[in-house]
Amino acid sequence: MMRGIIPLAILILLIPSAAGFVVLDSDGIVDGYLSPGDEETIIVTLGFPGLELLSFPSGDILELRTDLANPKWSVVLIRGEAESTLRQSGRAREVITGWELSYPVAEDISLSISLRGTVPDTGSDTPLSLIRVRQLDGSHQLRGENEYEVSQLVIPSGSIPPGDRPDPVIIAPPPPDLSAFTPSSRLTTPAGEMTPGETVTLRTHLSFDRLQTTSFPWTDSLRLRSALLDPQWEVTLFRDGGEMPSSTRRSPYYTIPGFELSYPQRENVGLRVAVTGEVPEVAGFPLLEIRQCGPNGYAREGAIFIHPATIADPREVPVPTPTMTVSPTPVPTIEPEPPHTPNPLPVPEDTGGIYPDLISFEKIGALIDSFIEFLIPQIQRIISGVGG
Repeated sequence: MMRGIIPLAILILLIPSAAGFVVLDSDGIVDGYLSPGDEETIIVTLGFPGLELLSFPSGDILELRTDLANPKWSVVLIRGEAESTLRQSGRAREVITGWELSYPVAEDISLSISLRGTVPDTGSDTPLSLIRVRQLDGSHQLRGENEYEVSQLVIPSGSIPPGDRPDPVIIAPPPPDLSAFTPSSRLTTPAGEMTPGETVTLRTHLSFDRLQTTSFPWTDSLRLRSALLDPQWEVTLFRDGGEMPSSTRRSPYYTIPGFELSYPQRENVGLRVAVTGEVPEVAGFPLLEIRQCGPNGYAREGAIFIHPATIADPREVPVPTPTMTVSPTPVPTIEPEPPHTPNPLPVPEDTGGIYPDLISFEKIGALIDSFIEFLIPQIQRIISGVGG
């Protein structure tokens, strides 16, 4: 049994790694100017979130420097809940070998660096390097951007210029991208909004091409989840041009352990992911999400993929197209003319007659006399005719 364990341990130690450090926390860095004679105490905590098997390359070194006078270093290694002191010295330059920092990544390694010193009188206003941490490779060259430095200006207390106090100049390594996979935008379908109630199939393809020696860390896991209703997974592994048998499952969650994805990098490993289900009206997490989680169960920095498909909001009311209101052409108002009322005739003057049209008693008498004169001859003719 021991015969197999020893070669395996040797193999782990010989695997090259490009792991670096990140600054987890810092304390004691003040704003403004430094004055000669001031006592400064700085505490920096480093983490080693590597994707390879080891937390730190055994062939690299961690170099610590300071321009403070009478420096006092205290370097403590933290492994889980255990602590061990690596350095306590008073030199301006201190070195931590890679062998002292190389542990399996599952052990959650961190490094606490405490520095105390006195601000010297530089005689100029050039920045003073308070602390500088660099990761150097086997040829003593800076590895990537793995460098952290804090510097500030030194000015005598009686010569501090008025105005705002400057911030310290800090150089820090960029946030790590610890993802072992690259999603294919071309094979990620469909995109856009999904209508609640419809059945859809969300797809994507992952390529494990980020690491140097292996396709995926065997200590990590790939965790998939979907907010679709009654989701059914179909996951297919591609290895060295060949397609492995697909795996299916009905569950909102799907976990793939790291050893199922860990192959030599030369074998070009990929993963096709498809999940089918009904689109809900609301969801507490994405319709499709993929996380690469470390040994502690938390997602790695930069190792979260979220499918672009989203749920359409049924409450959204379409915005009506604005229409132009045409004002009617004003029509002139014509007032109707009032009906014509004839002017009344003037009232005749009273002349003593019966009627107002000037017929008097004298005229009536004359009219009767004329009628009698006309009637008497007629009567005489009638009588004459009867007698004869």
